[in-house]
Amino acid sequence: MTLFNKKIMSYILIFAIAAVTGLAVGKIYVDNLEAPSTVSAEESSLRDADSTIREWVDRAEGGASVDSFTVVQLYNIAEYKLTHSEDYYSGKFYKLMTGVVNAPMGIKQQMRSEKFYDNGTFLYNKLSPSTSSLAPAICSRVVYDKNSGVIKINPKGTFVDGADVITGVFDANNYVDYTMEEYKAIFNTEPSTVMPYIISTITCGQNKVSPVTKNADGTYSFSIAIDGDYLALAALYYSYEIKFSSGMADPPKWVSLNMDITIDENFNFVGIDYTEVYKMNVSGIGMMTVTDEFSDQFFFGTDVPNFVDEIKEVL
Repeated sequence: MTLFNKKIMSYILIFAIAAVTGLAVGKIYVDNLEAPSTVSAEESSLRDADSTIREWVDRAEGGASVDSFTVVQLYNIAEYKLTHSEDYYSGKFYKLMTGVVNAPMGIKQQMRSEKFYDNGTFLYNKLSPSTSSLAPAICSRVVYDKNSGVIKINPKGTFVDGADVITGVFDANNYVDYTMEEYKAIFNTEPSTVMPYIISTITCGQNKVSPVTKNADGTYSFSIAIDGDYLALAALYYSYEIKFSSGMADPPKWVSLNMDITIDENFNFVGIDYTEVYKMNVSGIGMMTVTDEFSDQFFFGTDVPNFVDEIKEVL
């Protein structure tokens, strides 16, 4: 295909996405075509309406069976319960992500990401020791108090040598205060956002989903795959997080995502396995393909480790 034809196809795709999302074409900005585009849009325009999601939740709460919902509906019900944990989990949850980042030239970097929430207090640790000069170490923490509006970021934690798991220590003097507007300018979302991807009937328009399978332990599993510009939409704010963490000048260019999701009979997240592929523009090298293999585990209520005492001095 000639470069001209590729550009024509890209314009067709832009109009198709605009038609699906209801966005004006002028609100979608597509990067160069070396890899699928980076797209900018309003987050609310990419999600299903709150009233629609609430209808799904009400059906689930009313006794509807798991297999009476689509995969996208199941994901959104579980995400709704997570983000409304005061109503379902005594106001507490803990999301633990572990895994590895794989890049060319033998770069393989371990990752540990933690998201805690306890009745208005939010803490997010992202920890990844460096194995190469091309892959900088990440040891950062975000603290957010929804009640007071205080947002603090500590980008300069230190790793604990010899710890059984990747652990960071964060000096109270190294936190920087952010307004909500400043935080959104960096991360393109609010600090209360929990899940990395926007999963909706819009971003999953390719309908690359599996059937729902009931497991022997009573849980249910299903898969969601997204690629190309639909993935750029789904990763609308996650792209900003990767850019911030990597220190790169440009956000990633998305290639593919596969998610294997498990929920329990009460529509709660149990675990998610991610395989995500994207390209980063590395100075002096060019486009480098990165493959992340991560796993999320979810804990609720009394199963959540205590962290509030640790950050009282910060807030």
